[in-house]
Amino acid sequence: MTTYNYNSELIKAMNEKLPNGTNLANTLIDMLYLGKEAVYRRLRGEVPFTLAEAAAISQKMGVSLDKLAGTNVDSNAIFDLNIIRQTDPLETYYSIVDNYVKIFRDLNHDPASELCTSSNMIPQTFYLKYELLSKFRMFKWIYQFEKIDIEKHFEDIEIVDKLLEKQREFVRESQEFQHTEYIWDSKLFIYLINDIKYFASVHLISQEYVQKLKKELLQLLDELEEIATRGTFRTGQEVCIYISNINFEATYSYIASPAYHISLVRVFAINSFATRDEQVFNSVKEWIHSLKKFSTLISQSGEMQRIKFFKMQREIVEGLCV
Repeated sequence: MTTYNYNSELIKAMNEKLPNGTNLANTLIDMLYLGKEAVYRRLRGEVPFTLAEAAAISQKMGVSLDKLAGTNVDSNAIFDLNIIRQTDPLETYYSIVDNYVKIFRDLNHDPASELCTSSNMIPQTFYLKYELLSKFRMFKWIYQFEKIDIEKHFEDIEIVDKLLEKQREFVRESQEFQHTEYIWDSKLFIYLINDIKYFASVHLISQEYVQKLKKELLQLLDELEEIATRGTFRTGQEVCIYISNINFEATYSYIASPAYHISLVRVFAINSFATRDEQVFNSVKEWIHSLKKFSTLISQSGEMQRIKFFKMQREIVEGLCV
C-alpha cells in the first residue's frame, strides 16, 4: 500500500470512529500534541503520519493498523495479553488496573456508553473495593505462579495503599457507565468459597482471616442485593443483573461507546486478554447477550428469584469454616 493510500485509509478509519459532529483535526491536535498546520498537512496527505503517531492513534481510538496495512486475514485478531511481569507483579498489576480506570473515565460519561459482562467469578468491578477479597485474588495468583515462598501465609502479603485506592477507583468508575449488564453463573460464590477452603486446609490462611473474608463476603452480598433490588448503582446509573440457569466456562466482557469498542476474556485469575478487533467484539457481544435466553433477570423484577438467589449465596458463605 502506498503512503498516500495508507494515510487516506487511516483518516477514513479515524472518521468512522468519531461521533457525528466531532472535528477530527481538533481531536488530533489534542491527541498528538501537534500544531494546527501540522495536523492539516497530514489530513491533506502532504505529510504522512509517522509510525509513532499512527501507534498513538491506534491506542487511543481503537484503529486497527494491521487491517489498514492489509497484513491481516479474517481469522486473525490482535490481543493485548496484559501479562504481569514476574520481577514486580504488584506494580505491573497496578498499571493494568490504572489503564482500565483511564478507559472507564474516558468512556463512561458518553450517553451511549455500556459495560456488559457474563461472569463465572465474582466480578472485579464489585470485589476490588474490599481489601481482603481483592488481596485473596492476588494471593491466589502469586501462589499459583510461585512468585512467593510456598510457606508464606495470606496474612503476610502486603498490598500497598496506592493499589488499594486504585482498585476502589476502578470500582467507582465502572459504575458510571450509562448502561451496565451482568449475567452471573449461579455458582460464582461456590467457586470462591472452595478456593478459600483449600488454602485454609493447607494452613496458608488462618481461621481468623477465613472469618474476616467471610465477613467481607457477607457485606458484598448485602451490597449486591441492594443494587439488584434498585436496578441502579448508588451513582444512579442503570444496571441489569441476570442469573444464568446454565454454567459457562469463562468470563467475557465488553466496553463500548459509539467511537470505542473493546472486548475482554478473563484469564490468569486477575487479568484479561483484551482486543479492539471488531469481529471479536461482535462475537463476544453476541455471546453475552445469547446467555439471556438461559437467564433470569433479578434486578428490579424477578423478586422471588432474587430473594432465593441471595438466600442461597448467604448459606454458602455461612458454611465457610475450617
